[in-house]
Amino acid sequence: MKIRSALVLGMVLLFGSSAFAQDYPKVETSLAFMYIRTPTSFTVPADAPIAPGASFSESFNCAGGGGTLAYNVTSVVGLAMDMGGCKYFGDSIPALSSKLSGSDFTYMFGPRFTYRNSSKVRPFGLVNFGGNRLSLSCDSGTSCSGVSYSKNAFALTAGGGFDVQLTKKLSWRVIQAEYLYTRFGNNCSLELCSNNNNQNSFRMKSGIVIAW
Repeated sequence: MKIRSALVLGMVLLFGSSAFAQDYPKVETSLAFMYIRTPTSFTVPADAPIAPGASFSESFNCAGGGGTLAYNVTSVVGLAMDMGGCKYFGDSIPALSSKLSGSDFTYMFGPRFTYRNSSKVRPFGLVNFGGNRLSLSCDSGTSCSGVSYSKNAFALTAGGGFDVQLTKKLSWRVIQAEYLYTRFGNNCSLELCSNNNNQNSFRMKSGIVIAW
């Protein structure tokens, strides 16, 4: 009798786990707030129209939003397309920030690994590869008014986060924190690029996830 009960319990657990593993959304979309912080240090050329000869060691802050489209191959492994845009803000470098406007756009793809069980909390990890487009322009009324610059560069992210399931279709992405690597130093005529070939940034997202 004990052996029969143990076998029945084992079968229930086995098939129950299999059924749960199959109960996952094939497609997930996410809308989220996005924040990027990029530390940098550079010296402005002596003949530059803005802050000639000045040296800086500060951070650029960028805030905006983005979206993710993910296809889950299995309950654990998925493939995601991640895009987001933000606008630089703040006065971290007063001699430059008050005269420049800038924006940043990321477009990347990569695998996502999600741990799913009976809990409503679902941690995940991810790696993305793609590009980053940086755009800068001088504000009107400044000595460099009308000058603009834009450049695309390789980008990579690695990180993770966790979602909390609210309903069958809706989840809250509490946080998605990532290391963001970009390389704007290649063939860039600006001193800001030349002295900072590799950029090591922090990217954070938080928003909602819709399961389909």
